Amino acid sequence: MDESHPMNKPSRIGLSDIVARLDNASRIVITTHTRADGDAVGSAAALQRVLRQLGKTPTVYLHEPVLERYAFLAQSEPLPTWNLAAAGRTLASADLLLLVDTCAAAQLGKLADPIKAAPVRKVAIDHHVTRDDIVDEVFFSEEAGASAQIVVQILEHAGWPIDGQVATALFTGLATDTGWFRFANADRAVFVTGAKLIKAGASPVELYERLYLSDCAARARLIGAVLSSFELLADGRLAVIRITQDMLNRCGATREMTEEIINEPQRIGSVIACVLIVEPVGDGPVRVSFRSKHGLDVAAIAAQFGGGGHERAAGARIPGTFTGVAERIIPVMIRAVESIR
Repeated sequence: MDESHPMNKPSRIGLSDIVARLDNASRIVITTHTRADGDAVGSAAALQRVLRQLGKTPTVYLHEPVLERYAFLAQSEPLPTWNLAAAGRTLASADLLLLVDTCAAAQLGKLADPIKAAPVRKVAIDHHVTRDDIVDEVFFSEEAGASAQIVVQILEHAGWPIDGQVATALFTGLATDTGWFRFANADRAVFVTGAKLIKAGASPVELYERLYLSDCAARARLIGAVLSSFELLADGRLAVIRITQDMLNRCGATREMTEEIINEPQRIGSVIACVLIVEPVGDGPVRVSFRSKHGLDVAAIAAQFGGGGHERAAGARIPGTFTGVAERIIPVMIRAVESIR
């Protein structure tokens, strides 16, 4: 069932179609967005394992080395990084490019152009509202709490096995993208999917310890620095976090350790939205993340700056100076928050 999508978007396909695309391909390249999070890594790793068990030749390529937090997902099979110089040849040698957890060109960094130019069938699996013509077809569900939840639907529909390692990878994606099942996207269907993955071999106790009780001292110091320095604006309804290179250096932390730190000020009852602005290294773009509790579509705000994401969680990479980007972003967020009554 192919359904054309308006505005030059990729064609929307159904469950049987995405299963057929995977079933009919042999050499499959799987990739995701830059700064791959738990959902991206977990979904990609799970698909790679299942497709290899089916006798295919799948390879996951990430944009950066897998974060230490998710390194356990690459223990049984490596998740290499892209060689941009050889990306064109890698893509041309494949039967299928499978893009997981994104359908946005802006989230592919320098890989966007090679993907657009590649003479290979390109399909995406995603749950975000932003969908560009970076691929030919997309199987998506905006209602899904995570791409991992969509992967489970695909595997069940195809009758393909979900063993303990696959279940662990997919539970990681489901749990991290729903804030360990506490965000608004953790609906009944998410818990049903989680229960299926536990039955298949995922261990929530072990995964929670790996993901949330294994921080290094530097990240703990960074969280402390953030909690002691963030601003409350718009009558306490907007939290603004600025992470500078100096702050990272003082804490002995890295940029990778900023993942999920944006959620910390949401402990405050009055806060309905948070924005995190991270100072870049050199002349790179400024990374900005947005979160909201209710009533505020931060994906729409991120889209104003070339980004995208979910209604409650989004991001953008914005050219300019650290100070200049903050001066553009903060007034927009204040107006947005003040419009919510």
